Amino acid sequence: MSIFSDIQPYSRRWISVYFKPHHAFADLEGRTSFIEWMLPLVFVMSFTLCTGVATLPLALNAQRDLLQAELDDRPNINERQRALILNQASHVDGRQVIGLLMIPASVCFLLAAWSIVGKHLSELSGDIPLTYRQILPIVGYAALTLVPEAIIKTGWVLMTGSFNPPVHSGLFLNDAAAVTYWGTFLSGVDLFGLWFLYLLGLGIAQIGRGSYTITWSAIGFIWCLWIIIRKAVESLGSIYV
Repeated sequence: MSIFSDIQPYSRRWISVYFKPHHAFADLEGRTSFIEWMLPLVFVMSFTLCTGVATLPLALNAQRDLLQAELDDRPNINERQRALILNQASHVDGRQVIGLLMIPASVCFLLAAWSIVGKHLSELSGDIPLTYRQILPIVGYAALTLVPEAIIKTGWVLMTGSFNPPVHSGLFLNDAAAVTYWGTFLSGVDLFGLWFLYLLGLGIAQIGRGSYTITWSAIGFIWCLWIIIRKAVESLGSIYV
């Protein structure tokens, strides 16, 4: 019982992140212990890994169907070889394991990258420059948005079998607009990502006594730049592959 009673104050603040983020970050002020950011990090990593495991069978089926289509275009492969290849594609191998491990690893990368960005932003826009011990819990709390994101996206995958849930700002664009420059950009603006950035900027500005407008604008600029670079790389890959 002592373990649950020790975690309860943290869980109450986690829940308030979704509904009353100002109160959550107000309660976080002055709290710089290791557990303040490690607990949400471990929770989010574990939860997202579980959702990855839940959708793994569908991913294997999609991989098998894709491989089946490729084999149909190669009549020189006999039935025995075809059956062996499809059987191997239906089982979990090292690639799938690495892919699953990349899910919690990406959460760690998210925490580290935005902690670095947040620290420098607090030095530029805040009256109180924040240390990493102060920034890490803020990013950890903002990363709790990955939990509802994982729930909704996993539900979409399980119900539809599609691994491209429409949770981006280009959702209501028609087919013609979707292939334009702005349509491509908007398709990269994930709505849960906007929620994460809102909470991140809120926490940095609130605890660092800085400007909310400047903080959100700077974070948004960095994120837009990242989307442009990512989409450019993806387009280059589609040209040369």
